Amino acid sequence: MKEYFVYEIKNKEVYDDFIQYMLEHSDFFSVIYFRNRKDSPLNKYLKEYKKILRPYILHAENTRKWPNTETWNGRSVYRIAFYYADMKCYDVLTRVNDIFEWHYPRAPMDLCFYKNGYCWFALTAHEEMAYLYTNNEKEIQELRELGVMVEFSEDNARLFHYDLEKEMNHYRTKILNKKNSSK
Repeated sequence: MKEYFVYEIKNKEVYDDFIQYMLEHSDFFSVIYFRNRKDSPLNKYLKEYKKILRPYILHAENTRKWPNTETWNGRSVYRIAFYYADMKCYDVLTRVNDIFEWHYPRAPMDLCFYKNGYCWFALTAHEEMAYLYTNNEKEIQELRELGVMVEFSEDNARLFHYDLEKEMNHYRTKILNKKNSSK
């Protein structure tokens, strides 16, 4: 798999187009909900995101590892939440102005997109690092045409797979229900 570094999304309009493209070409996405300690409540911004995205939830669990990030902080709580990639999520995902605004305290951390069982867009917002993983040159060209600035980074990049196998029956049922309800 080829890795591409996303070094710039020029402006809000390009960012919004990027989110639309990712929702249309992904199976699901994830974000990280952060709390300083186990007994700390989510702040008001994170609660609002969580509430709006609740209808699209596939799975959530506490973790120390997500695409391109691993933390050794044992005191803080990091909860990864996976959501069905539905265009109804567009408005909430475009509340921020730039891909690198996906960090605490104003938004959940590290918006990532997945397809075919692997993370094909990985973000570490606080370090301003974003990567695309694909062998599909057409996708890279389409993103460049939207104004997303990407450059080839390396071949045979290590991919982040998230095994949702135990959740897949639930996931497939949700997808079928969403598709059937939109007809």
